[in-house]
Amino acid sequence: MATVGVLGPGGVGGLIAARLGAAGHEVTVVATERTAAEITARGLSFQAPGVAPSVSYPDARPWLTAPVEVLVVAVKATELLAAVQRVPAAVLGSATVVPLLNGVDHLPVLRALYPRASVVAASIAVEAARHRPGVVEQLSRIADLVVADGTPEGSSAVELFRAAGLTVTTDSDEQNVLWRKLSFLDPFALLTTGADAAIGEALRLKESWVRPLVDEAAAAAATWNVRIDADAVEARIRSLPATMQSSMLRDRRGGRALELDAIAGPVIRALGSTKATTTVEVVRTILAAG
Repeated sequence: MATVGVLGPGGVGGLIAARLGAAGHEVTVVATERTAAEITARGLSFQAPGVAPSVSYPDARPWLTAPVEVLVVAVKATELLAAVQRVPAAVLGSATVVPLLNGVDHLPVLRALYPRASVVAASIAVEAARHRPGVVEQLSRIADLVVADGTPEGSSAVELFRAAGLTVTTDSDEQNVLWRKLSFLDPFALLTTGADAAIGEALRLKESWVRPLVDEAAAAAATWNVRIDADAVEARIRSLPATMQSSMLRDRRGGRALELDAIAGPVIRALGSTKATTTVEVVRTILAAG
């Protein structure tokens, strides 16, 4: 049994907390005062395809008050700096930190904030939603983690997640872990949000954006020596269920802050605005929509 903290029990964090708790680990969720109160009083409700709905009662707090062996950081990139105030470095100590954030820029930030901790690169592909505080649903069967296992701490994190029934693959190169997700997420999120439509309609409305977005994301990854098969990424996007929405589109429709800089920013910064022309065009379209 491991002691695990989950910072941000939203769609991803709630799923991780529920699955690790069901596997017998001692889970502490760290959240806003309201969410912590909701989970303390009503529990963490979780449902997923093929799994009976469950309600668990992890220790829920607005601040981490005791060390944990592993901290999963599952907040939105837009909320990271505010959220980490709930986990003091002196309390966290030498834990293993596994961030499941979109983008590529959070690793150096977390390493600076938690100098004694081991920050392990990881990413997750999942369709999950928090319907309200403490109520989380995994919307499809896909919940695939990729973890950088080039360190003992990374290998231990892999064992932890696999033992909880999650599908985990590994890569010794942390840039591969981050950019291989971003090279898919960037065109998918920008296309659907820029078109204000689920992927099927977005492909019809904004066909001219598809390949340039994919190519620019792949070219940005190449500046970090990460090779991306652009044909495979485009085929994957075109094979998605027509009704699938990106989390960025759901955030836009819900009036929430968008992770535009976390997702599109790395591509534009890597290539420059003169080479990331379609990415810039779509970001400007999204910004103009308000």
